[in-house]
Amino acid sequence: MSSLLKQPRFWLLLWGGLGAALLLYVIVSASVSPKGQSAASALDRDQSLLTGEMADFVYTFPPRGAPDAFFLYEGENMTLADFRGRAVLVNFWATTCAPCLVELPSLDALEGDLGGARFEVVAVAADPRGPETAQAFLDRLEIKNLKLYADPRMTFAFSAGGADILPTSILYSAKGEEIGRIVGEVDWSAPETRRLIESVLP
Repeated sequence: MSSLLKQPRFWLLLWGGLGAALLLYVIVSASVSPKGQSAASALDRDQSLLTGEMADFVYTFPPRGAPDAFFLYEGENMTLADFRGRAVLVNFWATTCAPCLVELPSLDALEGDLGGARFEVVAVAADPRGPETAQAFLDRLEIKNLKLYADPRMTFAFSAGGADILPTSILYSAKGEEIGRIVGEVDWSAPETRRLIESVLP
């Protein structure tokens, strides 16, 4: 054995084998690790999601629950608690707000694509002219997927902090926690908006 240890060929083979093993370990680790990493999620306040149309989206910190103020659907009172179990994008709009009307068709498309058991766009007409006037504008814009939620007294909008500038959109988790918000017109058909929304779906 001692004579074997003195031979250069033995050490060459030993170090060569160790080097090959190390190289194999690096290759395997590089191919496996990314799959084990969790995807970017707005629930984790991941800044990498805030690009393009979502560059002005502001995460809420510290987290806060959804307000319990009422708004109307078909004349009946509702709160965001009625949507618990679904992620919700609340959008405050008004018939007198030109950017709101530009934004509504892309919100309608978002609801058409992702709306269902896990997500809903809750577009709230914070408009003192009432739900009948708001419905006329939705019909004029050929909105097909959005339901008409109304807040003519703007009590819900003020409670949620969305009454100062329209449009304002607020994203809530399926647990009713405010994730963040964005003020101003957004193209909700852009891939980065869909990526952020999809990251919070239960």
